[in-house]
Formats: sequence, C-alpha cells, structure tokens
Amino acid sequence: MSGPERGATGGNALTGWFMRAALPFRDTLTGYNPGAFKADLTAALTVAVVALPQCMAYAVIAGVHPKYGLWAATIPVIVASLWGASRFLIAGPTNAIAMLLFSSLAEVTVDGTLISALPEERKMAFIFGVAVLAGLMQIVMGLARLGELVHFISHSVVVGFTAGAGVLIAAGQLKNLFGLSIPPVPDFPSILWNTVKALPQTNIWSLAVGLATMTAALALVRLSPRIPAAFLSIVLAAAVSWLLGLSEHGVRLVGDVPRSLPPLSTPPAPDAEAMRALFMPALAIALLGIVEALSIAKTLASAKGEQIDGNQEFLGQGLANVAAGLFSGIPGSGSFTRSAVNFMAGARTRMAGVLTGLLTLTVVMLLAPLARHIPIAALAGILLIIAWNMIDKHGIALSLRATRADRAVLLATFAATLLLDLEKAVFVGVLLSIALFLRKVSHPQVIRLDNCDSPELASLPTGPCCRNIAVYQIEGALFFGAVDELESRLYEYEDFGHHVVILHLKHVHHLDATGVHAFTIFLKRCRKKGVILILAGARPGVRKVLADSGLAAALGPERLVATLAEAIELTYAKHLKDHVCKDCKEGNDGECLRMTQARAAAAAAASQVPERA
Repeated sequence: MSGPERGATGGNALTGWFMRAALPFRDTLTGYNPGAFKADLTAALTVAVVALPQCMAYAVIAGVHPKYGLWAATIPVIVASLWGASRFLIAGPTNAIAMLLFSSLAEVTVDGTLISALPEERKMAFIFGVAVLAGLMQIVMGLARLGELVHFISHSVVVGFTAGAGVLIAAGQLKNLFGLSIPPVPDFPSILWNTVKALPQTNIWSLAVGLATMTAALALVRLSPRIPAAFLSIVLAAAVSWLLGLSEHGVRLVGDVPRSLPPLSTPPAPDAEAMRALFMPALAIALLGIVEALSIAKTLASAKGEQIDGNQEFLGQGLANVAAGLFSGIPGSGSFTRSAVNFMAGARTRMAGVLTGLLTLTVVMLLAPLARHIPIAALAGILLIIAWNMIDKHGIALSLRATRADRAVLLATFAATLLLDLEKAVFVGVLLSIALFLRKVSHPQVIRLDNCDSPELASLPTGPCCRNIAVYQIEGALFFGAVDELESRLYEYEDFGHHVVILHLKHVHHLDATGVHAFTIFLKRCRKKGVILILAGARPGVRKVLADSGLAAALGPERLVATLAEAIELTYAKHLKDHVCKDCKEGNDGECLRMTQARAAAAAAASQVPERA
C-alpha cells in the first residue's frame, strides 16, 4: 500500500473514531422507527413519574431547594442519553452524589465561610462550579481513554459506600420527618446526637405526614410493583397538605417552584481560591459518579449480552454534569432505580432517556405551581425508604463471604463513609482497591516443571526428564512491584545442579525495565556458573521489550525461542548432546534414551494415523 493510501486510511479511521465519539447517537437516529418510539415513550413516561419525586428528594439531601433537582432531571438527562454509551442508563441526581455534595460543601470554606452557610445565590454558584469542574474531569478522563481504570475499583467499595450513604441519608432525614429545626452538620455522630437532643421539639403533624406517606408508598408497592408508588404518595401528601392547611400547623412545605425552563447559571470565576476549594469535591464526585454510572450500565448491558464503551460513558457523564452546571442543576450520575425502571419498562434505544428529560421538563412547566404544597416530611418519608433500599444486603453478604480482602474493603469503606467526609471515604475505598490489586499482581507464580510427570510437558515430543535441565514456568506481570517476588522465587530453586535453565514466559503479559534488569542479573549468575539460559514462549509485547532493551542480544538470538517445545529440542540438540549426554550415567543406563525413543515412536505413530473423511 502506498504512503498516500496509508495516510488516507489512517485519516479515515481517525475521522470515524471522532464521529463515533462526537455523535454516538447517529446510528440510533438512522434506524429509528415508530415501534421503537412507542416503546421508548412508554418507558419514558414510567421513568418520569419516578424521577420527579426522587430528584426533588435528592436536592433536599444536597441541602438545596428541590427545584435544582428537578432542573437537573431535564437537560442533563437528555445530554447523558445522547452522548453516553448505554441505551438504558438514565442519569441525573442520585442519592450518593447528593450526599457527597452536601458533605463536601459543609467542610469547604471560601473567605473563611463554609460554602453550605453562604446565601443561596452564592452557594449555588459554587455548586454549579463543582458540577462543571467534575464534568470537565470526566471528559478529560474519557478523552485520555481511562475508562478501563474503573475495573480496578472493587465492587465491595461501591457496596460499602452506598450502604454507608444509606445510613447517613436516613440519619439526616430524621429531622425532616420529626419536623425539627437543627443546623446541618456533616458527621454522623453529630447528626444522631443533635437529633436525639431535639426530639422533645417533635412536630406531631410533620411526623404523621411522613409516616402516612411511607405507609402509602409501601402499601402501593405491595399492591402492584408497576404502580408509581412514590409519585402517588407525594401527590396524596400534597393534596392533604392543601386541604388541611398543614403549613399553619408548623409543617414545612417545598415552597414555590419556578414554572420555567432551566435558567442559565453562572459558576464562580475560575480564580485560584475557587479552584482550590472546589477541586477535591469535584474529583470525588467525578470518580464516584463514573463508577456508579459504569456499574449500572454494565449490569444492564450484560442482561442483553451487550458491551459498554467505558470511555464513551465518561464523555456522556462529563457532558451531562457540565450541562447541569450551566443550566441550574446539581451534579449527578447514573441512577440505578430510574435505569432499572427504564429497562423493565421496555426501552429499546437511548431515545428513551431523551424522552424522559423532555417529559420531566414538560411536567415542570405545567405542574410546578402544585409542587409548593408538598410537605418536606413527605419527601423525608420517601427518602427513608430509598435509604433502606440503598443497602445491598446480597452484595454485603457476598463481600463478607468471599475473601478477607473483600471484607476489609467493605468494612473500611463503610466505616470511612460514616466517620470521615464522604469525599475522603471515596478515596479510601478506591485506594484500598488499587492497593489490593497491586498486592495481587505483584506476586508472580514461578513453577518448576522439570519432572517426568509434569502435565504441562506431557504432550511435548521430547521432555526435560533429565537432571541437566530445569524448566520454570512464570505467570503474571513482571513490573517493578513484582520483581522482588520473581527474584526470590527463582533463587529459591538456584541449586544450579543442571546445565540448562529454560524460562517459559507464555503467561507473562507485561514486562518493564525492572523486570528486564532482574532477568539480566539472573543471566549473569547463570553464566558465572556455566549454565545456559533460554527464554521460551514470550508474547509479542514482551518479546519487543526484550529486543528493545538489549537483553535478547545479550542472551543470543538463538536462545529466545517461540515455544517450549523448541527450547527443549534446542537443548537436547545443541547444549546436551555432545559433551553432556555422553557422560551422563542416566544416558548410559538407557533411561533418557528409552524415554526419548518412546516419545518419538508415539509421535511417529500419531503422524501415520490416516485422516478421517
């Protein structure tokens, strides 16, 4: 192929990748038909009914007015569905992100004042800034192709964090359920202690409304899982509040929700102080959000036998958070509840998420004035049910039973969620996962195969059943963290009572400079003892590192062979035949000769078997 043709092909590939990343919804629109639209619209109606009370409740968790949760369920949801990788994932406000947002901003100060204590206009500017910054981080991660790094985060981290967040949400909503006036505090012990101290001030009307809403929601779910229980319970609570004038009895209401499109918002100017204040909360939200979204997307995709492009989902979630920050919404991620409802309701394409955002926007425009009668205690009751459902009992039991590492990660993340800031809890869980992964991969296996009964060598025409040959099979990644283990295992066998050492590298999938250095030292020690070293079965990537580093040349090209069988044949033909085998007592006794002749005869017989038609 000529140079211009190669350039054209490379340019076409780059253009194709850019188009897939920039317009992932193009194929969906090309093949869209009335049947798919009907299925998506039905699913969207179901999801929108669930989304309305949820997103308002999550805004309350974040410590902001419910309208910011409603606006986050419109344009950001549309953006995430169009540019994400999943056709089932529904984005927007989530309980974990809302709790993380509240906890983070309750610890961050600007000009000596906690962000959570600022007037609403200034506080919301910083929240919009966190959303934009978290979204930009996710976009950069997606463009850098870091989607695969999410696989290093243990499932036990997500289970432990969501369980801890569920407990925190429940504790934080007790004051709204009991109608108490308590200043917001981020740490779990203070939340409980302040709530217990204020219990004598309980508003009976608020408690009655909250318990009645919970009872109604649970009864409706028991009656039929298809009924939008949370939505109907909230509507019933709002109607009772309006009819009985509950605000006159001290029951706090949601208040006015603007009947308008999400207004453009203005994050703070990107000065040094604002960036320092928002960086860590934004990073924690970016990491947790993408782990949450990809976990849900992959779970739903696997049910259909599909694959998810993690890097594309990074871009979708990042663009959605940027949209939230620019259109007066709180940051979010993929919602398990709304995504599961979308999946079960029969959604076919990503357009179900787009329709969900449009329907939510329509409802906000038409019914916003009615939302002012919703009691905060009713939202608290729904949130207590959600908090209970956040605790994955099966996942907790699995992590506790599986391994000690899983138990440690689960309990540490859960404890960190309750006792530390939530952003620190996220990092504790992520760092534990990575540390345990590195601990696992830093222990390569070195197995000695040079015996007559070794099953790995049974199929070879000639075998190393000779005291002059030692064969080691190495498995794992030979990077800087694993070399100490490799050296200790190799030198554990270092009796050098043999003439040839073969290192079988077929199962080595990574080699770095430190690994090459370890092999070089081992080669020098072999030469010092007069021992021949042969490397066999190296994969192309490992072989390239051996060549580029100069180790292949130092070893000798003929001693870097493609298969273990070639290494053994080379050993018998060149390094043992003339000056070793003739002086070997086993050879003179005929033991090696009989083994070799028997295997040769078996191989010859196999080659003469006529092929079946």
